[in-house]
Amino acid sequence: MSYNPYSYAGNDATVNDRFNQQMPPQGQQMPAQQFPQQGQQQFPQQGQQQHPQQQQGGYGFQDPSQSMAYQLGQTAFSSFLGQQNFNQFQETMSKAATVNSSLSLYFQVTTTYVINKLRVILVPFTNKNWQRIPDAQQNGGSEQMSFLPPKDDLNSPDMYIPIMGLVTYILIWNTQEGLKGSFNPDNLYYKLSSTVAFVFLDLAILKLGLYLLVSTNSKTTNLTELICFVGYKFVPLILASFVPRQPIYLKLLAQVYLFIAFGVFLLRSVKFNLFATSSSDMATFNKSTVRKCNYFLFVYGFIWQSILMWLMG
Repeated sequence: MSYNPYSYAGNDATVNDRFNQQMPPQGQQMPAQQFPQQGQQQFPQQGQQQHPQQQQGGYGFQDPSQSMAYQLGQTAFSSFLGQQNFNQFQETMSKAATVNSSLSLYFQVTTTYVINKLRVILVPFTNKNWQRIPDAQQNGGSEQMSFLPPKDDLNSPDMYIPIMGLVTYILIWNTQEGLKGSFNPDNLYYKLSSTVAFVFLDLAILKLGLYLLVSTNSKTTNLTELICFVGYKFVPLILASFVPRQPIYLKLLAQVYLFIAFGVFLLRSVKFNLFATSSSDMATFNKSTVRKCNYFLFVYGFIWQSILMWLMG
């Protein structure tokens, strides 16, 4: 006896009666009512709204499971480190977030600013005004004077040119070594490490000298802005690397001019930035302190920078 999968073991009349009861009369349609199967989620139709309790956990609402997991993780982390160490960790992270927000100010540059800043570095004799422009919106009731970002003030230091100058200087140096036939991948790390070491040495000398001379008000020696001024030396270094070696007098004249121009730029920029950090700084500096700072910046900007860039280049 063969099995027919389409056969039904019950009474045919009973099956027909049940089918006729479920079917609507002729000319009518079945109601569009569907019931979700087990394990299937039913979504509301367009124009319908869910109950507020059903929306909890969706977009814009806090998930209780996520909140509980965050609290458990925070409790476990504080228990592992100790409450005192955990408080110090939170304080350090908040300070780091504040520093990152302040560093973003030095990257607010435009193409016009970069071109004009390069012109001031290379031809500082044409710049007549070295005073920075105060920010009137942030200086209300604050002791520390704030200044406009680089995009709004040409005399404001930035971090864009020093970082791009460092990368460009390393790539140009390795490209020239490759054109000579003496390229070695290890020289890339060697040149980068030695250049960064020279920059940190230069920064330490400038920071220490200004701190000793202006010990009465150490807020004038802003480390971030000193890094900007120290990093501007890559602009004359890059241009000096493109000067042909022959004739020798042309190369010497070009290097001497670039070093002197950068010394003038560094002397005036640091000097006007040093004595204009806050509104009450000028009253605290006497003539002896200003004269000592001028001597230090002259030796640092012309003699030391010439020696340092000659060693780096």
